[in-house]
Amino acid sequence: MKESFLDRHRLPLKLKPIFVGQLSIVDALGKSAYAYDDGSFELVLSPNEGITPEFIRTYARERSSEIYVHEEDYQELNQKLGEKLVKLTRSLSIGDPVKNATRHTHLLSLQMANLYENPFDDQLLSSQFQSGQNLSNLLLSNKGVHRHLYQSVSKQGHHYTVAQPLLSSILLLSFIQSTGLFSHKETQGLFMTSYFKDIGMSFIPREKFELAHLSEFDKRIFSDHSENSMKILNGRVPLAGHQLELIKNHHYLNYKIQALASNEKYEPGDNLITGLESALLSALDILVAMTSERPYRKATSVFQSLELLKKVLADEHPQEFKSLVVFLKHFFSK
Repeated sequence: MKESFLDRHRLPLKLKPIFVGQLSIVDALGKSAYAYDDGSFELVLSPNEGITPEFIRTYARERSSEIYVHEEDYQELNQKLGEKLVKLTRSLSIGDPVKNATRHTHLLSLQMANLYENPFDDQLLSSQFQSGQNLSNLLLSNKGVHRHLYQSVSKQGHHYTVAQPLLSSILLLSFIQSTGLFSHKETQGLFMTSYFKDIGMSFIPREKFELAHLSEFDKRIFSDHSENSMKILNGRVPLAGHQLELIKNHHYLNYKIQALASNEKYEPGDNLITGLESALLSALDILVAMTSERPYRKATSVFQSLELLKKVLADEHPQEFKSLVVFLKHFFSK
C-alpha cells in the first residue's frame, strides 16, 4: 500500500538509524526500511521482504552504512543482537578462537553503534562492558588472534567512530602484552579504558563526522568528547578513578602535535596524566586514526604515522618507542 503524504512526512518521527550490517541477524523486517538521500527518505526494503547478504553489501556500497527502520523493528533487532552477543560471549572459549573473536567483534561493534545512540541505557552499557571484558580475556589467552582480528575488524565496514576504539584497543593490548610491563589485570583494564574512551562522541551530531573542515564551535564539541566520555562512564562501569582520568586525557599527544604544528611550547595542565599508560593509549589511538581512511581523506602509512609519533613520544619514552616500532613492523608485515 502506497504511503500517504502525511505518513511520508511523519517518517522522521518514526524511524531510527542502524548500521545496515545489523540486518544480517534477521531474515526480514516487520515494517519498511528506508535510505536517507538528499533530505528525504526512500523506501528500500518492504515489510517481510527477504534480507540477503547481497542486499546488505550492495546497500552499503551504493547507499550508506546506515539504514532507517521503524521503532518496532529497531527494538526487535536490538533484542536479538543482545541475545546473540550474550550467547556467543558465554562460549568464546569453545571452538576456533579466530572465528569466535571475529564474530564477537562484529556483534560487539553493532551493539556499540547502538550504544552511541543510547549512551545512558544502563543495561546496554553493562552488556557492552561485560562483552568487552570477555573479548579481552580471549585476546590475552590467544596471542595468535590479534593480527587476524585487527585485519578483520578493519574490513567489517563499521563507521570509523565505532571501529577506531576497537582497533586501537586490540593494538594496545597486543603491544603491552608483548612488552611484559603490565599484569594481566592491568592489561585488561587498559583495553577496557581504551575501548570506551570515545563514548562521549555520542553527543556529536552524526553529520559532523563526515566534515573535512570544522568550525570553531565544531572543534570545541569534538574536543569535549573526552571529558564527556568520562562523565558518561563515571559510576556506571567498573573503571577506576585513574582509568577515567586516562579517558579524560586520552588526547594528550594530540595536544603536543598541535603545539608542534604551531611552533608553540607544549605545557601540560596540572591535572593532565602524562605517564606511560597515557602516552601509549594516546599514541595507538593516533596511529589507528592516521592509518584508517576517512570520508574526507586517505589513510597514511604506518611509517608516516610513526614519523609523527616519534616527534612527540620518543624523547619522553625512548625505549618504549623503539619497542613500538619493532612491534608494529612485525604486526603489519605481510
